[in-house]
Amino acid sequence: MDTNKLIPLLSEMAIFVNVVESGSFSGTAKKLGVSPSSVSRSITRLENALQEKLLERTTRQMRLSTTGQEVYSLCSDMMNSAKMAISAAQVDKTDISGSLRVAAPKALSRQVLMPMLLDFIDHFPNISLQLKVADHYIDPIGDEVDVIIHITDNPTEGLIARQLGQCRLVMCASPAYLQSNGTPTHPEDIDQHNCLCLGENPKDRVWEFTNNKKKLSMSVTGSFAVNHSEIRREAVLRGVGISVFPEFAIQSYIDSGQVTEVLPDWHVGGNYQGKIIAQYAQSKYIPSQIKTFIEYLQDRFNQ
Repeated sequence: MDTNKLIPLLSEMAIFVNVVESGSFSGTAKKLGVSPSSVSRSITRLENALQEKLLERTTRQMRLSTTGQEVYSLCSDMMNSAKMAISAAQVDKTDISGSLRVAAPKALSRQVLMPMLLDFIDHFPNISLQLKVADHYIDPIGDEVDVIIHITDNPTEGLIARQLGQCRLVMCASPAYLQSNGTPTHPEDIDQHNCLCLGENPKDRVWEFTNNKKKLSMSVTGSFAVNHSEIRREAVLRGVGISVFPEFAIQSYIDSGQVTEVLPDWHVGGNYQGKIIAQYAQSKYIPSQIKTFIEYLQDRFNQ
């Protein structure tokens, strides 16, 4: 096929790739801002030019023909090459543009990520960043998210994982509380103290401790429970009781002497500890805004 005939088909090939990946003509039409019939005509023109049926359609489903699978693979490679060419042309990273959708846990977003994200959009003004804060599992495809940031030692399978940092849980109390109520020297002493929990489910009132090979589970009670680390931290600062926090939420207060770590030789179990990981979809082509964002976060966490 000569160049004059090939060039008009490039847009049809791009539309074909989009139809396959979105799974519908209507989804592609909505994304491109055209009518479904326009998308259908593009596919028909491509099939006529190749003299092959690429999509087998019924009223309920659509699937690739054998030839369609091969053509899709080649056209997808073509699209990735085009994206790489555009990315390579963006020599000055401050000129990188595009949308970036990020999901992260609430406390980590508020207390760690926000300063980084605000600096990022200041440094890369042409990137439109959308942050979704949620403590439940995020499906990168179903929830339409480009980058997931979470705290876990078990990254989601099928996604690229990049470690940003590490987080442990810290148990602490104010010096005034410990002076009035005594300082625990062993996990078994905890049941004599006012323990401030998340309170979302019964497991929140069972604190687990590990020291080398020793493991202990202690049922705790307390006068106050809240599923918000900053509110719970305020209660600890006021001397209400003992609580457990992600290290990032309390370390600066330990450093300043406003709170004191309790049982530092024991590892406290629970959620919100492990590796801080950024994950994104595997692909031959990683959009420049995602690569730049991951590199930026790694640099900031290493400072």
